[in-house]
Amino acid sequence: MILVIAAMQEEIKEIAKELKPHTHLVVTGVGKVNASRALTEVLHKERIELIFNVGFAGASGDYQVGELAIVNQARYHDFNLTMFGYDIGQVPGHPQYFESDHLWVDKLKKMFPNIKEGELLTGDTFMTGIHETNLLFDMEGAALYQVAHHYQIPMVSIKVISDVIGMKEHIASYKAFEAHQGANLLNEVYQKVFGGEK
Repeated sequence: MILVIAAMQEEIKEIAKELKPHTHLVVTGVGKVNASRALTEVLHKERIELIFNVGFAGASGDYQVGELAIVNQARYHDFNLTMFGYDIGQVPGHPQYFESDHLWVDKLKKMFPNIKEGELLTGDTFMTGIHETNLLFDMEGAALYQVAHHYQIPMVSIKVISDVIGMKEHIASYKAFEAHQGANLLNEVYQKVFGGEK
């Protein structure tokens, strides 16, 4: 079975109306601990072959609100053991960053020829600080990837850009996107990826 997982009901409310029988939908709640707990519980109960994360992401750099992006790698922005020789965001005993399943990344790039790719940074903070490079931000993704890595289950993530750091009326724009656009865009992704599978 394929697990479709998101943080908030607002992200998957349209998907839930047209859920395909070969997929299982889970809403984790916001934040790293909620994400880790919810995913671990599912993996202990269900036989999951793929973890497919969808959701909203903030961004910096060359992204626009409403664009889709495949996460090619994920790490934490609020985990720092660099004084002990680790890279920023690296958890001891784990790789420098967590990677999406390469076969699924290639498959999604063929299905969505204009989709962007990006590195996802995860932390328990809604990011508003300016960054010069192209980055994606959320509050759950790397935690999901860490659990997937632990259980050796392939994972891939598609994010829809909900806000670009530094934009005018940042928070108000995000709230408007969350209320009116995001769920429909993610449902379009879901239906295109899984609508034809048996």
